[in-house]
Amino acid sequence: MSPKTSRRTRLMPYPEERALEHAASMLQTVPTRIYQVMLPVWRVEVQAEVTEGEPYELIDRFLERGIAEAGLDTADELAAFFALEPALVRQALRFLTAIRHVEENRHGRLALTELGLRSVRDKIRYTVTRKDRRKLYFDALACRPLARPYYDVRKVTFLSYDAAKDELSRHDGPRTHILPGLRGFRREALAELATARDRDRYNLPERIDRPESVDEEQVFLPSYIVRAAVAEGGPRHLVYTPAADEADHELSEVCETTPEVFSALEAEEVSARRDDRDRDFHERVSRWLSTRNLARHQPTRGPHGGWQVTLPGGCFGADRAVPLVKLGSYVVLGSSFFHVWCADEELRRRALMKRIDNYLESRVTADRDAVVARIDKISRQLGLGSVTIEDLRHAALRAGRRALADQLARLR
Repeated sequence: MSPKTSRRTRLMPYPEERALEHAASMLQTVPTRIYQVMLPVWRVEVQAEVTEGEPYELIDRFLERGIAEAGLDTADELAAFFALEPALVRQALRFLTAIRHVEENRHGRLALTELGLRSVRDKIRYTVTRKDRRKLYFDALACRPLARPYYDVRKVTFLSYDAAKDELSRHDGPRTHILPGLRGFRREALAELATARDRDRYNLPERIDRPESVDEEQVFLPSYIVRAAVAEGGPRHLVYTPAADEADHELSEVCETTPEVFSALEAEEVSARRDDRDRDFHERVSRWLSTRNLARHQPTRGPHGGWQVTLPGGCFGADRAVPLVKLGSYVVLGSSFFHVWCADEELRRRALMKRIDNYLESRVTADRDAVVARIDKISRQLGLGSVTIEDLRHAALRAGRRALADQLARLR
């Protein structure tokens, strides 16, 4: 594997073709251009008083309910009511006092604190950590928080400016652009996030009070941006990131509604047309076809600007010019690409079976819902309409693919 390929795999865990397939088959658009973009992100170290939530230990919950609901306010009363050893109750009460759920007044009577009362009400044992520090991520275009998947270090790598700039030297994929942050970090974004109802979605604990920024650093998120045409309205700019192989609708909205970003992307499109890159792309496609003895087939351009090469069924197969798994997908050449198609519906069904077979073989266990979603996605991509597991099982039997049919039967 070449160094460029290795680096490309690390930054984006899936190829450009998968983003194009999703934009076309699942979002019903016509992709016309793809770029690799370094999106600016604020990495903010935040200091705050944090409230975390976790399940109750059984005895802790009983004791707190006894205080809150039964009016029991001494260790001896609690031990007698629940038929527990007094020593065990006192040990549990010491813990609940330490986490600020229980307090004892000057007369030796027990009561729940506000934190304890809220825990009993919500059936979650809340604990407070003072001066907790954590890193939070916000896009540096609209200063919106990034969702929890961006905190998964196994998938997502944020780059320094120098590392992002180094990506500009790549020539084996789409053109790479670094989008600059448009303004400084907006401190009010911390307070807004702290009061958001869906905090967990943004990797925040149950409650965060008095957050303050300790340090702010601008980093960059490797992404694909797919420019796509839709039936009505202007072009879409769909953002795909390492966090998932589906478009991030929040980041897409940020790019489409930030004038500076939208204008920069559209200026790139105008530049591509002015520099006649499309004619150069046509020549590159012709060379790609010629090396596979397919020069008699030439790309055509649809009404929305997408390129397509339609080939006869005999061109596809393991020992043919084009692998069967490429049918219905794309060939990316720089920032442009073309769609690979065949009018033979039976061949497209074979391609569906092949891809589902590959998908199942790569997994130790297969989740039925995941397989259903995969079949739906690929059947859309291949223009086969709605295909169920049962439909595909019958097709596999007719094609003599008994092993695949048996695997699908076990999913019913």
